Amino acid sequence: MKVTDTWLRTEIAKNRGKRRFRRTVDRGAGRKGSLMVTVYGNGTAAFSVRYTRPDGTRVFMPLGAFGDAGLSLADAADAHDEALKLLAKHIDPIEEQQRRQAEAERMRLERAGADSVANIVEEFVHRQLRGEEWDERSRRWVREGKASTKTRKCPDQAAALLGYFDPNKPRGKRKDKRKNVRTLISELGHKKARDVTRRDLVALLDGIVDRGAPITANRVHALLVQMWNWAVAREIIAMSPMYGVPRPISTEKRRARVLTAAEVRTFWTKLSTADMAEPTRLALKLLLATAQRRGEITQARWDHFDLDGKTWTIPVELLKSSHTRRENPESHQVPLSALALELLSKLKTLTGDGTYVLPARADKRSDDPYSEGVLSRAARANAKHFGLKERFTPHDLRRTAASFMTKLKVPRLHVEKVLNHSAGDIAEVYDRHDYLREKRAALELWGEHLAAILEGREREHLVEILESREPRGVPADHPQRLRA
Repeated sequence: MKVTDTWLRTEIAKNRGKRRFRRTVDRGAGRKGSLMVTVYGNGTAAFSVRYTRPDGTRVFMPLGAFGDAGLSLADAADAHDEALKLLAKHIDPIEEQQRRQAEAERMRLERAGADSVANIVEEFVHRQLRGEEWDERSRRWVREGKASTKTRKCPDQAAALLGYFDPNKPRGKRKDKRKNVRTLISELGHKKARDVTRRDLVALLDGIVDRGAPITANRVHALLVQMWNWAVAREIIAMSPMYGVPRPISTEKRRARVLTAAEVRTFWTKLSTADMAEPTRLALKLLLATAQRRGEITQARWDHFDLDGKTWTIPVELLKSSHTRRENPESHQVPLSALALELLSKLKTLTGDGTYVLPARADKRSDDPYSEGVLSRAARANAKHFGLKERFTPHDLRRTAASFMTKLKVPRLHVEKVLNHSAGDIAEVYDRHDYLREKRAALELWGEHLAAILEGREREHLVEILESREPRGVPADHPQRLRA
């Protein structure tokens, strides 16, 4: 029977669940190769060309599947004619097909690798870090409401480590200082992606270490690994030049700085005359009063706060990345002590008309928050003004608050819950208590003690707490109090 499109569709339907069979498509006599069609028992069919090589070996060259998404009978006939032309020239069609595929792959990689590093960084920042897409109409990067890519926390800070700054956003007063900082774009942005070597990237990381920023070098290393792996996955390059490049600093020394009561009093007092904006002063105080992370405060929005309910809800997207990777991540509830509420009340009068608790600029039309680096730079720039023997960072204030809470005999577990640390044990899987009352008791006690420190009566308050017959820093009906 003559093979036609109708016949093929009928045979495919009839052959479901049976053994495959093959038919020759009659295209006239005198041809060196035959067009074949194979009907399979799974409801598909495919075309191939059967021919004999000079050594007598009979081979089949696959052409493609039959169907709406594949080849029609006419398409297969055209491909068959092309193969016959090659045979007439004594060229093996399979070898020629493999040669063309290899050449196409080589050309694809050539075109892809020709893109500049600066262009790859820009696309990586917008697509991967910000979860945006390119809009042809507006000729801008935009984030759609249904975007599937999760936005990285503080993507602009990560982009800055690579040397990318969005041209559509003002860069502020630090623009000139950034010119002297070595970044991927400043050092290698002009290079084609295929020309970047492992040695280039090692030299970049070594330069960051040499300028006295080893921790920053480690952060840049992590971003480079992520970016080049992303480029490989998108077939922009064939292999990551970061493969096998070790972290500049294998082990990062953990800070252990804790401010003493006297240092806390000095820090708090001298903040009023420090060279920084008033919202920054209040934010540093709020860090100490709440024991939360720097980024959680700088990115906070006013709608995260229930001042009447005395609670601050930190959404999942602002939490540390290790929290967002949990199977069922949850927002973090932070009870607000009287001192924290007082600080927020002052901030409300300054920035309450906007979206963010700490807006990036005085311009109310701006819809950007502080960057995490603002608080660190403020503390560093005023180090001499504070006059402490050892400098401190904003994160040291969080550690200080936690250390004082344990000193006040607040149970370690309750402090961990205030800090939103993961215990990492099996009990945490089964313990679904929210610990909100325990966290509130702990932070209220810390707020009282911080007020006592600022008034110079921290010793008396500490003795009062430690000598009290009832445990402090826990709810009144908590089992630990009942046992006491």
